[in-house]
Amino acid sequence: MTELKSTSSLPKIAFIVGMGRSGTTLLTNMLNSNPEIIASPENEFIIHSYNSFYEQDFNDEKVVDAFIEMFNQNFNRVISIWKPGHELKNDILQLKDKRYANVCKLAYLNYPLSQKDKKNVTWVIDKNPSYSLHIDKISEIFPDAKFIVIVRDYRDNILSRRKYSDENVPIHKLAADWNYYYESIFKSLASKNIPYHLIKYEDLASDPTEHLQALCSYIHVPYTEQMLNFQELSKEIKKHAVENVSKEKNEKIQRMHSNLEKKVNTERVNAFVNELNPREIALLDFACEKFAKRFTYEKYNQSQKATFSDKLYYNYCYLKTSVWGVLIKIKYKLPVAFRPSPSKNRI
Repeated sequence: MTELKSTSSLPKIAFIVGMGRSGTTLLTNMLNSNPEIIASPENEFIIHSYNSFYEQDFNDEKVVDAFIEMFNQNFNRVISIWKPGHELKNDILQLKDKRYANVCKLAYLNYPLSQKDKKNVTWVIDKNPSYSLHIDKISEIFPDAKFIVIVRDYRDNILSRRKYSDENVPIHKLAADWNYYYESIFKSLASKNIPYHLIKYEDLASDPTEHLQALCSYIHVPYTEQMLNFQELSKEIKKHAVENVSKEKNEKIQRMHSNLEKKVNTERVNAFVNELNPREIALLDFACEKFAKRFTYEKYNQSQKATFSDKLYYNYCYLKTSVWGVLIKIKYKLPVAFRPSPSKNRI
């Protein structure tokens, strides 16, 4: 990396939030194909390390070493396939303003697939669905951060999440999680009056040029057609996964992102019509109605109604998810040694 001596050398930062399986990885790869952007796949290091390092003095080499060692810990709920390259320590030591936020930016710049040949990076973009629940904390660390909210039709999203879940998760719970994520996102954005850019997966799939241009305008970078040619980058990421994760995790990554080596397409738009049964669709139309209206998704069958038992069980699932959300906040306030181990596939 080029020598970094001042904060002005560092790029700005944005966060992609929204429920997983909504096109977050597709958008990340598109953005990472822009010469002015480095976009990284999920790694929860910010929220994990905040309590331990936010007020630490990074002029102390021992603190720098501890921060870098933190990336070797198994703290992610989700599959993470990266940790910073070996240049990070030197980059931190060279930085004049060693505040936590700036050190975190350097970690992103040292993401192994960040394409070090990029000369004029003006933005780093973090794709982390789990950060949807931590926007308050993220905006405290990065007051000038921008947020990109991505959403996909709740029925297609829930269908996809059920397909790739490690467990047999009831559709009621998947709906509760979808609602809780977007409830948390918009509550946090509104409470701090944080501006954001909304992207619908269906729009991105049907007209990627128009919607990438709008996003580039939002963060003030030039749009480039390279952003539509992200397939080679997708192959690099999969190759990196082969070399850095277990065989089991790698197989899951290959399955989950099998379409990322193809051109953008709408093959999976409205897949729920043929792959969910009428009762499931009716339940989801009931459960997700509030945000479905906000995102302009229409009910599939106006005459089909959710059963009383389905409504009751959904409300129970939403209550459990809400309690889980509170416990997650508490978890990240605890010292690292006292935190529960990450679950395999919570949402």
